[in-house]
Amino acid sequence: MIDRFRGDTWSFAECGFSVQDLDPSKYKDTFEVPKSYSKAWNHPDKFQRDKWRETINMEFEQMSNRGVWEKIKKLDMEPGRRCVKHKWVMDIKQSGRFRARLVACEYSQIPGINLTEVHSPVINDISFCIAMVMKLQMNLDTVIFDVETAFLHGDLKEQIYMDCPNGMVTFGNKCLLLKQTIYGLVQSAATYNHKFSAVLMKLGFEQCLSDPCLFRRGSGEKILIILCYVDDNLVQLSESDK
Repeated sequence: MIDRFRGDTWSFAECGFSVQDLDPSKYKDTFEVPKSYSKAWNHPDKFQRDKWRETINMEFEQMSNRGVWEKIKKLDMEPGRRCVKHKWVMDIKQSGRFRARLVACEYSQIPGINLTEVHSPVINDISFCIAMVMKLQMNLDTVIFDVETAFLHGDLKEQIYMDCPNGMVTFGNKCLLLKQTIYGLVQSAATYNHKFSAVLMKLGFEQCLSDPCLFRRGSGEKILIILCYVDDNLVQLSESDK
C-alpha cells in the first residue's frame, strides 16, 4: 500500500483505507517495531496496541502454563546472589504475526555460578551432505519443522533468579526463581537439546555417536532420519515409513 502511494503514509489514511485493509504480510514493512515494553503496551495506534498487548499476554500465559518460574521473596534468595537482567524483544514476522519475547540478558550471568554447560547443538555439515545424498538415492520425503517456544522446555540445573518483568502483577519485594530455561540464557540451547534428545530416544530413535544432532529409526527401505539445528529440525522418511 505504501508503495502504491509513493511512500506517503498520509495518503494511506486520506484515501479511505484503514489498517484492516492492509495485507498482514505487509505489517513488517509498514509498522515500526517498538523498542521497549512500555512503547508496545502503550502504542498510540489502537490496532497495533491491541496486537502488542495480545502477544505480551500470550507470552506470560505460555510461561505460566509451563511452570517456567516461581515467585519468591528477595529475602529468600541465596546470600550473595543477584538477579539476572532481562528485556522484552518485539518483532513482527513476515506472516504478519506480532511477537513479544521475554529474554534474559546473558551478559549478566556469572560462569560457574548460574551457568556451566554452554553449546548450541547443530548438525554437522558432513552429516547434512550425506543426508541429502540419501534423500536423492532413496527418494526420501522431507519435512521441516521447529518446536514452538522450544527453549521454555529445558530443565534448569542451576539456580537462576530474575527480577519480575514489566507487565507482571506482583506485590512486595519479589523476584522470580527460574525452573525452566528461557530465551537469552547461555545454557538454553544445550538444555533444550538434552530434553529433545531424551524424548526422541524414548520413541525408539538412535543417536549417532559421531554426530549427536543426527537421529535414526529403522533401516533400509523403512527409515526415518531427523537432523537437528538447535530448535529447527529436518525429517527424512521413506515411503514405506509414512
